[in-house]
Amino acid sequence: MLTDRPPFDWAQVADKEEAARLLSFARPLTLSPKSCLWHAGDSPDLLVRVEQGLLRAKLVLEDGREYIKEFYWEGDEFLDFHHLLSGEPARYSVEALEPCHLQLFSLADLRQLPGWPRWYQHLLEVQLRIKEEKEQLLLTGSPQARYQHFLDSFPALDARVPDHQIAAYLGITPISLSRIRKRLKELNKG
Repeated sequence: MLTDRPPFDWAQVADKEEAARLLSFARPLTLSPKSCLWHAGDSPDLLVRVEQGLLRAKLVLEDGREYIKEFYWEGDEFLDFHHLLSGEPARYSVEALEPCHLQLFSLADLRQLPGWPRWYQHLLEVQLRIKEEKEQLLLTGSPQARYQHFLDSFPALDARVPDHQIAAYLGITPISLSRIRKRLKELNKG
């Protein structure tokens, strides 16, 4: 596992038989790097399980500035909660950073299953914990503290994600990230 963030745990939502039934509704999808799973403005009525690879959820402002909402990797499950709850189009795009093998589940199909409420509640709990932690860090942590938390929490991602995208995730500029890395390197030397 790449992180200390709470994993989605199928054992909490289904026994083996029920998990197999849920997986029977999955449609496999392979994405190559830079391919989009969905674009801002789409209506993604699906739940995504990442079997292999790395994706990013990105917001692009009118002036071209990019912000990374989240990264998703092996074992993650996600959906566009804003679209699900409001019916409005997606506000962000999801793009593959590496070759990805995904399992896609139609939300309309999943809602018909008796185990869906437990699955959905567990997914909400995992996502809420991730969002609460990131929100607190963005509100109270210095840029250096944000980067140090990123390194501590997602050590393998530092090598898998380009610097400018790490900066976009942390809400800082690539130049700031470079300075922070230099400062941390000097601190670790002395």
